[in-house]
Amino acid sequence: MTGIAAKVQNSTELRKPLTALINQGCKPVGGIFRLDYDSAIVLTDDFKKHEAGGVPRGGFLLAVAGDSTEAGFILEDQEIILLRVRGTAPLPNESELIQTRLAVVRDAGASGVDFDDVTDVLTRNELQQSAFDCEVLGTFYTETDARDARVEYGADIDNVVVSARYQVFLPSTDVLSWLASYPAAADERDSLAIGKVRFAATRRKALIAGTDQADVRIDVSDFVGRKTAVFGMTRTGKSNTIKTLVTAVHRYASEHERSIGQLIFDPQGEYANVNRQDGTGLRLLGDDDSTVRIYKVEPDATDSREKTLRLNFYDREVLEAAWSLVSDATAQVNTNYAKSFRSADLTEPDRQDFSAHNRWGWSLVAFYGLLAKCGFTATHFTPLRIALPDDKADAFLKEHPTAITSAGRGKYTINSPAGSLSLANWVGKRSADFPKWHDENSRFPDIFGVYEYTGVTSAIRTIRPFHGPESTGDVAELLWQNMVAGRLSIVDLSSGNELVAKVMSERIVTHLLNKAGERFREDADPLEMQIVVEEAHNLFERGGRDVADDPWVRLSKEAAKYKMGLIYATQEVTSVDKRILSNTSNWLVAHLNSDHETRELSHYYDFKVWAPSIIRAEDVGFVRMKTYSGKYIVPAQIAKFDHSMVNEARKAAGLGSISSAESDG
Repeated sequence: MTGIAAKVQNSTELRKPLTALINQGCKPVGGIFRLDYDSAIVLTDDFKKHEAGGVPRGGFLLAVAGDSTEAGFILEDQEIILLRVRGTAPLPNESELIQTRLAVVRDAGASGVDFDDVTDVLTRNELQQSAFDCEVLGTFYTETDARDARVEYGADIDNVVVSARYQVFLPSTDVLSWLASYPAAADERDSLAIGKVRFAATRRKALIAGTDQADVRIDVSDFVGRKTAVFGMTRTGKSNTIKTLVTAVHRYASEHERSIGQLIFDPQGEYANVNRQDGTGLRLLGDDDSTVRIYKVEPDATDSREKTLRLNFYDREVLEAAWSLVSDATAQVNTNYAKSFRSADLTEPDRQDFSAHNRWGWSLVAFYGLLAKCGFTATHFTPLRIALPDDKADAFLKEHPTAITSAGRGKYTINSPAGSLSLANWVGKRSADFPKWHDENSRFPDIFGVYEYTGVTSAIRTIRPFHGPESTGDVAELLWQNMVAGRLSIVDLSSGNELVAKVMSERIVTHLLNKAGERFREDADPLEMQIVVEEAHNLFERGGRDVADDPWVRLSKEAAKYKMGLIYATQEVTSVDKRILSNTSNWLVAHLNSDHETRELSHYYDFKVWAPSIIRAEDVGFVRMKTYSGKYIVPAQIAKFDHSMVNEARKAAGLGSISSAESDG
């Protein structure tokens, strides 16, 4: 075909999707001289690599069969093989080339001239040849040759052609962005530019070629209702990534008019507060508590968004929560006394069962007395009514005249925690005088039995910062109501130690799971919510408990049917239970400093390829990312969380923009 007919034919071919893609500025770097189903060896030379702007390790290459024409490169078939550079490969004549290079270096050094002065043109061209060892990632193809045919992707190749028909191209900036963002979100509103493509810590060639400007776009819906892991050492950008994702989900919910509650466990207080350096913060996503609520040990009374994280341990309405926290706080004490203590059941029995209800009252005497002993104060105390023989009460009142008051017919009321402590000590030391208080049906001795054991009392004192004498209600239930309302809730755990953070977070997650389970069993529509855990290695336990006892593993197992998502960040991959890792859909991995951690990571997808880079490159925000809808790992430089992200989310929610100066104020 010649002349105008060829031009017309070529013009038509160039409009086909994949042909158009290759001709969108992609630079030729060589050709394939060996291909199998898993790998390819690409022949190249120094000139082509220089003209293309450099070929980084881990970089994408595109292999196509076709011909170069004046109009452009015409594909033989509408398919492109996607390759990833793993490293270099020896050429068949590599040993000869090495000998020649050795001679050139020796002769140039001996004579004191340039390398080019001791070689001819043909030799120089031969010496510049090299090869890339590439992994075959998959194939882009169209099912028809139509110009509007949809581009599909398969994670393999379905044929191996041994002839030297495949030419290899380095993607241009636009094509690289397309590759890194494939597949595009179905709804353009869901597309988030999370950063730029980045293959190497050294970026000089990328800056010159402009490929450092290739956007990486994710589908925000991938992160709703699914598990997301953010791995990396301290100060490698995990918090920045989480803020970006939380803000994107917040905007996504507003744009789609969906209620998606988000709960963040914040061990350092960096999410609960505005960043002093750049004036950004998640609390700026809302102006009042209708959108954002932040739970702190010491909330600011002038800010409606801030609420108390504390429970009133003496509030009878949160007895179950208080007992749960106290029991969990002592979990590491393994003495027989501690185990008996934790076995106590403080659930209120039927009031018509007088015997059981009396025993329950006696156990509360011991429990509230224990709290008083451990320094839990009270401004209000609901009188506790108990049964007590009058003669025993008279003897007690002689020593503690204000601890109890008569309620008639062998009934007395305890008016304060101090009164509970006094009565518990009195009865506890007189088991012969109070046999029913101490028999096998009573929980009083199980609780009183730890009064003199400092291991238990010291453990209970660790959760004292979370006791608020003026607090009302259960924080876990309040957070559930926030999830129902689609609010962003941040639990600031920076005021407690690691044990307190663990106990509080596990109890809250368990409560959310139980409430979500109730809705599921009632056949009600599930509530969409996201749970975000920073420093997850301090909260997760690996293989230490059964699924039923571990809320995090329960979350990974049960949350899909409840539409509960989980974002967890940690520097220790090995601290995460395998059952959680196996159910993780999205992975963002920054620098890790241990091959112990990268070996564990290498069990998932093809992170093994990236392990050397993950250990070596310490750049902040440099991650290797695999998303739920993404077909392969994409290395990216995550964009810095800023006011524009906050304001986009605020705009979607119908709120006005906020400036850095306003946030500082």
